[in-house]
Amino acid sequence: MLEQTAEVMKTSANGVWVQAVEPSGCGACGGQGCSSRRIAELLQRKPRHFLVDCDLVLAPGERVVVGIAQGSVLRSAARLYGLPLGLMLAGALLAQAVQPGDGPAVVGMLLGGLVGWLAARGGQTQRPMVLRRENEMLFHTGKGCSS
Repeated sequence: MLEQTAEVMKTSANGVWVQAVEPSGCGACGGQGCSSRRIAELLQRKPRHFLVDCDLVLAPGERVVVGIAQGSVLRSAARLYGLPLGLMLAGALLAQAVQPGDGPAVVGMLLGGLVGWLAARGGQTQRPMVLRRENEMLFHTGKGCSS
């Protein structure tokens, strides 16, 4: 299970909105902040909020540990990137087999990419879930945040 500390931003009927909490660093710089962290802060966009599943009663400002199943990130990436790319290649090859030339191959690639994009959007992704409050014991036995 991949875990990340997050701060609750707001609650809703179908989960809670959280924002990832940045770790304070490795401590090698004595708390002064290393240059790589400062560069990352310069390039960072505004903070993003994510909707996660939870059964706990939480309030904005609380820190929680959010988790997602180990293989779900790879499965989602394969569906969102691999499926359209594979269908683009298949469309180009099929169009090339029917009508040789670059024009039909480009049209087949675009049609295959469109079908792949529509197919990837239609899939169900597994949302992250709140595992526990940050200050609770690290040892938990239940699944999810209802333990």
